[in-house]
Amino acid sequence: CDGQRLDISPSKGIGQTWILEPIMPSTISKDQKSMYKKIGIATVALSVAMPYAIMGIISSMGFTAGGISAGSIAAGMMSAEAIASGGGVAAGGTVAVLQSIGASGLGAAGFAGAMGAGGVIGASGGRLATAVMGKSEEQKNEGTSSSSNTNMAYCNWRHWE
Repeated sequence: CDGQRLDISPSKGIGQTWILEPIMPSTISKDQKSMYKKIGIATVALSVAMPYAIMGIISSMGFTAGGISAGSIAAGMMSAEAIASGGGVAAGGTVAVLQSIGASGLGAAGFAGAMGAGGVIGASGGRLATAVMGKSEEQKNEGTSSSSNTNMAYCNWRHWE
C-alpha cells in the first residue's frame, strides 16, 4: 500500500488511472486498545527481564563466577560429561559453555539474543492470553468473533478518471 499508480492508455486515447490505497478500519475498539497495550507491556517486560532470568537460572544451577558449585546440578552435569568422554570435559561442550556464561555473563550477542527471544515470547504469550480469555462484552453484543478481520487494514485498487 504505497500509493502505486497504474496508468492504462487504450488505443482510443481515453486513459484510466488506478491507485493502490490503504483502507484503514473505521475504529479500534476500547477492548482492542486494551489488548494491544497488554501485549506491548508483556513484550517489553519480557525483553528486559529475559537476559537476567537466563543468568539467574544458570547461576542457580551452580555455574558461578568462582567455578562450579559442589553438589549442584552443574557438578552433576560436569561429572556425567567427564565420565562419558573418558575423564575430561570437552572444550565447547554444554558444561564448558554454561560455565563460561556463569563466570563472565552472556556477552553482547547473548544479551541481545535473549532480549529478542523475550520479546517474541512476550508478544506471543500476550496474544495467546487474549485469545484464550475469550470474547469481550462488546464483541458478544456485536456477534463478531475475536479472530474476525473486520478491523484489519488492507489495500485496495481505486479507479480515478
